[in-house]
Amino acid sequence: MQITEVHLLTNSLKETQRFYAEKLGFKVAEQTDELLCFETGISKLWFHQSETVEKPVYHVAFDIPENQLKKGLKWIEDKVELIPYEPGKYIVDFSNWNAKSFYFYDNNGNILECIVRYDLLNICNEPFGAHSFLKISEIGFAVADVLTFCEEINFMYGTDYFVKQPKRENFSVLGDDHGLFIVSSLNRHWYPTDKLAKSFWTKVIFEMDYQVYQFTFLP
Repeated sequence: MQITEVHLLTNSLKETQRFYAEKLGFKVAEQTDELLCFETGISKLWFHQSETVEKPVYHVAFDIPENQLKKGLKWIEDKVELIPYEPGKYIVDFSNWNAKSFYFYDNNGNILECIVRYDLLNICNEPFGAHSFLKISEIGFAVADVLTFCEEINFMYGTDYFVKQPKRENFSVLGDDHGLFIVSSLNRHWYPTDKLAKSFWTKVIFEMDYQVYQFTFLP
């Protein structure tokens, strides 16, 4: 599964533009008074102006080259505050996924993750920079019934449970190493934070078996 576009809500397009374009160096692909689009590798990250009272918070992960985890950590650390999973510890080892990652917040409070997946064999020898964000590889959803939601998505789009992650009633993952839907039960903490998972409008455009699909998640 390849995630080509992710559409999210934000209460502040101006601050979002400043964070992603000025701090992270993402290229602005499109911008109006109501929406903002960034290019991130082969994916596009869209933000739509939200009028909701509650601030929308999401989880999004980006693939970075497998040999640049520590370089990426240092590059991000110089720009924003990292999220520790334990006091003073930032690199998480997902041994069952053959992956490692680190986390940080954007201006909206979204939990962003940079992850290296060693099975993808995507070594890069260029200095780490904005171009090192290869693509959006994960988008999170918070739902009332995790397994029912997963079964419905699998039925509609031909996805399946991620083979490296056991399915659970409060947390399951759909897709493969190239793209994942992270499905959490409502009010479960988004790892590694104390932020509770809540439902917010999301749109995802993704490819499965050479077919392009659009999924709009309505809380």
